[in-house]
Amino acid sequence: MARSCGTRQNNALYLCVPISPFGKDISYFLIDPPKICNLKPFRTPIIIEHKDSKINDIAIWIGEQYYPFTVDFLEETREMGISRRIPRNFPIEKLTPHKSRMFFIHSRAIPNFEYDTGKECPRKLKHSNKPGDTCVFDLWSLSALTDFGEKHKVTVIDEDNVQITTPSVEYQISVPHKPSLNLEQKKSFPYQTGIFCSFWVSHLEYINKEGKIPTKLKKKIKKTDWDIMVMEG
Repeated sequence: MARSCGTRQNNALYLCVPISPFGKDISYFLIDPPKICNLKPFRTPIIIEHKDSKINDIAIWIGEQYYPFTVDFLEETREMGISRRIPRNFPIEKLTPHKSRMFFIHSRAIPNFEYDTGKECPRKLKHSNKPGDTCVFDLWSLSALTDFGEKHKVTVIDEDNVQITTPSVEYQISVPHKPSLNLEQKKSFPYQTGIFCSFWVSHLEYINKEGKIPTKLKKKIKKTDWDIMVMEG
């Protein structure tokens, strides 16, 4: 299935997190409130090394050109799991399967405007709705405020609900009480970059139509604890 960022490439390596009927709901992996992050967009994932632990983590940037809102990525993840491309020479030996976390960053993780979704935090946390103290669950309703065409199409169902359509998924959300929904304004609300979720990375997948893994990569994997699956696409 195609994702909003496109289809997986032949002869490419991916870090993956699968979905399971026995797994946790997507809400379990959300960071509430999202953490302010001052990094600028980057393409290749960044290893986060911890001096006080042997377990390193990884930072991944989610591009707004593919996922205009954090929830577009999260709803896709709910349906398809996670598959993030990494270079074949990426230092995977620095990461530990099922223990290293993938931290996801998005430029619209923290709203910089006044709003009211009319909802309480599902985790019963008290939020001021100021930058740095946003309820991550509010991001669903706030994504109703701006239509980005094919990448994030907002269709009004009734005065309280809209449907969001992206290249990979469809989902319905309630509209916020404030600001009022007015898609004709084409208004872009200001946001701040933040870390909004984290997942434990599970395994590697290599895409090859002939079901083969390059010898050099195979030898590299054998020196680690990683499991790797060869997929046709």
